[in-house]
Amino acid sequence: MVDLHELVRYCDQLLDTSRFRDAATNGLQVEGRPTVRRLAVAVSANRATIERAIAWDADVLLVHHGLFWGDGLRSVSGLARERLRPLLVHEVSLVAYHLPLDAHPELGNNAQLAFALGLEPVEPFAQVAGQSIGWVAQAAEPRTFEDFVRTVAHLTERQPIVLPGGPPVVRRVAILSGSGASALEEAASLGCEVLLTGEARETTMALARELGISVIVGGHEATERLGVQALARHLSATFGLEVAYLHDPNPI
Repeated sequence: MVDLHELVRYCDQLLDTSRFRDAATNGLQVEGRPTVRRLAVAVSANRATIERAIAWDADVLLVHHGLFWGDGLRSVSGLARERLRPLLVHEVSLVAYHLPLDAHPELGNNAQLAFALGLEPVEPFAQVAGQSIGWVAQAAEPRTFEDFVRTVAHLTERQPIVLPGGPPVVRRVAILSGSGASALEEAASLGCEVLLTGEARETTMALARELGISVIVGGHEATERLGVQALARHLSATFGLEVAYLHDPNPI
């Protein structure tokens, strides 16, 4: 077991949360039991993942997308009440890390995607409020674009949307999980043949062709599974916690 606040302080320091100006509230969002034995993790906090964490008898639910954004809740009513009530009734804590978990060079979503795809992160990119959250990753050997798309499909367990525009060989890949289409021009300027992200815009297709770079759209949730899983493994090894990943696939 570990003290809840000790666990949160450790995560805050590990992910260096104070560096980030984030639309999300990072760290402890809902306080539950004072000690932690079982840690459930998921990409997003919603009614389904909260109920599954409670059914597993988790002490903490740790997510990438929490419940508190911007200026926070104005009132505890409606959907917010229905999501918060079971956490409070069952004394399950909610902890969330957004940009800090995208950016971490080892445990972060983008670094983990690189490692899982057989790439080496070599250069941070895609600044948000002064902090880079994405990574440019390098292949040890050139790979065909078709092979790389198949590898992404296998990893994300879904067929990605492919917007071709780059060469048939892949050496440098810009990786920005979630909603990363806005980094396309920067990715092209850094000599990347591919941008791997979770969501695209209507304008992305034509822009990719004109910049000479391909875009692989793997899904917002599907490209952000690995960070919470890596953090859970790290916390399990550090504190001896039981951990469970709550898979909640999303077609978006």
